[in-house]
Amino acid sequence: MDIIEKIGDTITEKGKVVADKAKELAAIANLKSQISTCEEVMKKNYLEIGKIYFEQYSDMPEPPFEKQCETIKNSQRAIADLQEKIEQLKTK
Repeated sequence: MDIIEKIGDTITEKGKVVADKAKELAAIANLKSQISTCEEVMKKNYLEIGKIYFEQYSDMPEPPFEKQCETIKNSQRAIADLQEKIEQLKTK
């Protein structure tokens, strides 16, 4: 085998290795994207569970949730106050 054939074979082999690695990386990226999608679905549903809990039990929350429910109520009051200030500024 002459030197040009050896070089050609080496280039072909290396090209296959690079192509295989690129396919592997693409597959990994695809799987990671699927994981991210699943995590977003979970996050959305966790938030929805929390919202439903708050709406139903915020007046008498279980002890582990008292602090969070009170914080949400305080935030709601602050938002209402700020919206009122905005309306007052608009009417001036």
